[in-house]
Amino acid sequence: MTRFSTNIVAAWRALFGRTDGTSSVEFALLLPVMISIYFGAVEISNALIADRKLNKTGSAVADLVAQAVVIDDDLMADIFEASTAIMEPFGAGTLTVVVASVVADENNDTTVDWSDAYNGTAYSEGAAYVLPPGLTSAGTSVIVAEAQYTYTSPIGEYLTGGLTFSNRYFLRPRRTSAVGRSG
Repeated sequence: MTRFSTNIVAAWRALFGRTDGTSSVEFALLLPVMISIYFGAVEISNALIADRKLNKTGSAVADLVAQAVVIDDDLMADIFEASTAIMEPFGAGTLTVVVASVVADENNDTTVDWSDAYNGTAYSEGAAYVLPPGLTSAGTSVIVAEAQYTYTSPIGEYLTGGLTFSNRYFLRPRRTSAVGRSG
């Protein structure tokens, strides 16, 4: 072996035989993975919180309407304002809430008596509304609240778009056979 090749082998062993920077290199390689896991966990937590707040919103709207005897425009505006407050700190820009009083006739055919909406379209009065079986009997009514929210995270906006959550709540009126609507 020549002296030149011996020097190259010695230099090679000296360079790659060192381990004093191994931890730094491993940390540099794992840091992006650890940061991605952290931000992913934060985003999943925020999405779950938004879904939970939407569930509370739909439940609260149905509950507040079911407690009334007659709903007027001012009370409905207050109920919708309360629904936006429940969704804080998530903005209410993509929140949609539709509430309706669904009544059953003598044949237990269900139709919309009245409906209101926040950031959405209310059901037409007299339109057929299909309820799950067993919720009504002839001459009864049910308050239906439908809530939908699209959660868009600051990071997910660029990666996946928004996640849309929705739910429906059915409550019987508490103080009357059917909640009325005025104004």
